[in-house]
Amino acid sequence: MNKLKILIFGGSGLVGSRFVELYEEHFDLIVPAEAEVDLLNKEQLKDSVLKSDTDIILNFAAFTDVGKAEVEKGDQTGLVYKLNALAVKNLADLCKDLAKHLVQISTEYVFGGDKSGGLYNEKDEPKPINWYGQTKYFGEEFVQNSGCFYTIIRISMPYRAQFEGKKDLARTFLEMLQEGREIFGCTDVINTPTFIDDIAQGLKLILEKEPGGILHIASVDSISPYNFARSIAEKFNLNETLVKPITFEEFIKGRPAALLKNSGLDSLKFRKEFSKEILHTVDEGLKIFQKQVDVLI
Repeated sequence: MNKLKILIFGGSGLVGSRFVELYEEHFDLIVPAEAEVDLLNKEQLKDSVLKSDTDIILNFAAFTDVGKAEVEKGDQTGLVYKLNALAVKNLADLCKDLAKHLVQISTEYVFGGDKSGGLYNEKDEPKPINWYGQTKYFGEEFVQNSGCFYTIIRISMPYRAQFEGKKDLARTFLEMLQEGREIFGCTDVINTPTFIDDIAQGLKLILEKEPGGILHIASVDSISPYNFARSIAEKFNLNETLVKPITFEEFIKGRPAALLKNSGLDSLKFRKEFSKEILHTVDEGLKIFQKQVDVLI
């Protein structure tokens, strides 16, 4: 049986590299290095897609630093817009012309963070409040308006046991606790931090079944940053009293970008349509994370 062939952009990042690690044997993955293909160069991009001879393109590539992105707010000549929006447009237009399926990774930051009474589902209207979220939403719109066959996957606060390139929230909290540093965690914020292996497994199913539209992949339940940090302390037998409560209003003072008070994604649609077994609760995800970290020590 022939393996499904997939062209991946952004395969060296936090999420993309873990997907490649887990499924490079299961799929026939073509993962050009960042230096090999300039996503902003249409001819180079087209050449890469044609040479790969794949029906599916999976795009993880993005500028994801929310604070640094805000420096370029409103600048459509800046790197943030070019990578999160313009490059996605190029890719979507190419997928339309060449009849490819585009799987585009997006974010909870397309929402405004002010929803009350629940998590954000796929029917909620995006209204980004910072430049990172705005450019990612531009990217979503370009995909939807291109006429290509697409699946947009929004993910939420991905974390993993090991990755040299970038610290996620779980490893940042763990490192601070190990070093005896205080953590100020918001008590009134709603997050759905998601173990990356869950995201990767969800993507595997989506790539195999090829649905269209928008899907959320996130933890089954939500948690505040304060309780997330305390849970990490408890699982690693570290000092929980290092975690100090703070309100959202106190936390955001002086921050370069507007942040979301409710950034939680509702993954019910994915669980109903694909699998109830893949996605974990926050607590279950942290238990797996803890076991993987312990193996590395």
